[in-house]
Amino acid sequence: MKVDEAAVAVAVPGSIHAGVNTPSFLSGKALALWNAKLRLQRFILLVCGVAVTALITVQVFTRYVMGISLFGIEELASFVAVYMYFIGASHGAWERGHISASLVDLVFREGRVRDGITLIASLITVILSGWMSVWAWQYLAFTIRRGTMSLEVGISMAWVHGVMPVGLSLMTLYFAVEFLDNWKRFTKGVAR
Repeated sequence: MKVDEAAVAVAVPGSIHAGVNTPSFLSGKALALWNAKLRLQRFILLVCGVAVTALITVQVFTRYVMGISLFGIEELASFVAVYMYFIGASHGAWERGHISASLVDLVFREGRVRDGITLIASLITVILSGWMSVWAWQYLAFTIRRGTMSLEVGISMAWVHGVMPVGLSLMTLYFAVEFLDNWKRFTKGVAR
């Protein structure tokens, strides 16, 4: 498999998954858009990590040093954490760094049977992720229809719930790319 320099450029430095989930057929503006999406995900993760750390630090300082508690800070920290979890999960799916409890590698030798089982597992993953994405979009629509607001800070819960379908849809996209790679490996016997 040819390594695409643009795909490697957006891979996590030092990662063993350098650009592995960037489709090889992408080029030009499509590849630039793909890479921009990954950079945006990383920027959101960075901002969320800093924000959660800052919010918790402020809460600990005000509560235990100053003896007061700021109203709504825990709620804000949990909302930011939701963004961090879903965007982080989607980025992990792109990097193929998600956790797997597969015994296939231990039971079967490298070859067609193992690749076939991997193909079936990746298809099931795409289907389940797609199904969860549909549910998340429906849940967001429900939240918007109901006009649900947070209890402490009074912001629309659509802002919090909106990241769920986005993250799950990105995960579905990345799992679909992985499935296509597994399909190619299975049908053409492409080495890993």
